[in-house]
Amino acid sequence: MKIKINDRDLATKPGETIFQVCLRNGIKIPTLCGMKGIHEGVCRICVVECGGRLITSCNTKVSAGMEIATESEKISQARRINLELLWADHAGKCVTCKKNQRCELQNLATEQKIENFHFIPRKEEMTDRENLDLLKDNRSRVVVDEGNPCVSRTTELCVECRRCLNICPTKEFSFNNRAGDVVVGTPYGKPLDCIFCGQCVKNCPTGALTDKNDLDRIIGELDDLKKMAVALVDPAVLESVVLEQPEIGSVGKLIGVLKALGFEKVFDSGFGMELALEKMAQAIKTSGKGNLMLSHCPSFNLLVDKYYPQFKGNILDVANPDELMAEAVKNGYAKRHKIDPQAIVVISISSCVAKKKDRSGNLDYVLTVWELGRLIRRKNLKLEEIKNAGFSKDFAVKNEKSKDMIRMGGAAEMLAKKLKCKYVVADGVPQIKSILQDLDKGRIKTKIIECMVCPGGCVNGGGQSR
Repeated sequence: MKIKINDRDLATKPGETIFQVCLRNGIKIPTLCGMKGIHEGVCRICVVECGGRLITSCNTKVSAGMEIATESEKISQARRINLELLWADHAGKCVTCKKNQRCELQNLATEQKIENFHFIPRKEEMTDRENLDLLKDNRSRVVVDEGNPCVSRTTELCVECRRCLNICPTKEFSFNNRAGDVVVGTPYGKPLDCIFCGQCVKNCPTGALTDKNDLDRIIGELDDLKKMAVALVDPAVLESVVLEQPEIGSVGKLIGVLKALGFEKVFDSGFGMELALEKMAQAIKTSGKGNLMLSHCPSFNLLVDKYYPQFKGNILDVANPDELMAEAVKNGYAKRHKIDPQAIVVISISSCVAKKKDRSGNLDYVLTVWELGRLIRRKNLKLEEIKNAGFSKDFAVKNEKSKDMIRMGGAAEMLAKKLKCKYVVADGVPQIKSILQDLDKGRIKTKIIECMVCPGGCVNGGGQSR
């Protein structure tokens, strides 16, 4: 079947939406609520014109004889009005927002040239009483959630796009209240208590959901001449750091940038994965049990702890690679170089948000790719002037496959070959739930189980940039 879009005859596939056809053919349509495979039609910014009517392209399926226009004055006016309505709650807040310069709403407002704000009350047109009542009314609906170690949440910047509701693998979000008081929230308004995979943070178009950070403290540590700052670089971050900072196109450039930020030593955390593999292999050898679960995915550990506590005893008691490497830095490295461990600050540059909850005494901070970008902008680095550098010595990676295990999994396969045993792999929460349910019913008998919560592994982690 063919339809006409902007006077072009285009072939379509059964069940496709107008938005999908446009995307496949390089026709750009703006959206806030849409993401890969999910389109709600709630932001109304993806409107197109068909037969003189405006329709949302993301949830309208194609039909024979359609003639679509994606650009016209009528379409532009509708998009601008919808954007202004969403922007009304955000005006004046960009400077203090964590997603400033990386906000999809902000980018759309710039693209659509939103300059006149018809829906924002003018202070000079209001009495003091009206102004006070408006402020009280706005604040009464704002929910701020800082009750967990990984994710900051505020409804003040929420555009109710439903991305978090759709992307959350354990369905922790819902709509609370009714009518004009509706907000995206958690059951009974309790602090967010989930597996902290960070997919909601990664996909939130505004600053309503952000990863928690200690940037002020980290900057203080980096600037402290009495402290030695050590960075552990997760190989997976190289997949998205170029999206956050286009100038960082290689490992060498990233290491150079980290040293310019104040890190004295930069190590490849693939070495930590090798340590973890050795310890897990030893634990498997000495255990007489079957169905042993690898422990290097923090979100998986939280998933079992919260939803499948009957399997907590199956998880290998081995710290995650970052923690093992931080321990090696503060013990072995510090001893060899006669450095006081208290003077060393170890920071993981990671694609994982859940590590923020998992970190303990040796690992001081976890920086996601988003946060690394904010740190670079706070420091006002001129990236084009920074030269490439190499990893610091002492912790060389022996097997390059260890890096791929951090990025996309594969630890179970390597361990199974070494130990000559059976293994099972689960990729993403739906597969994990299926395997755990089969395990509970005795339908699986294996030695090793590897589960990665983020589909495709850490390369698609919640700490990556979009």
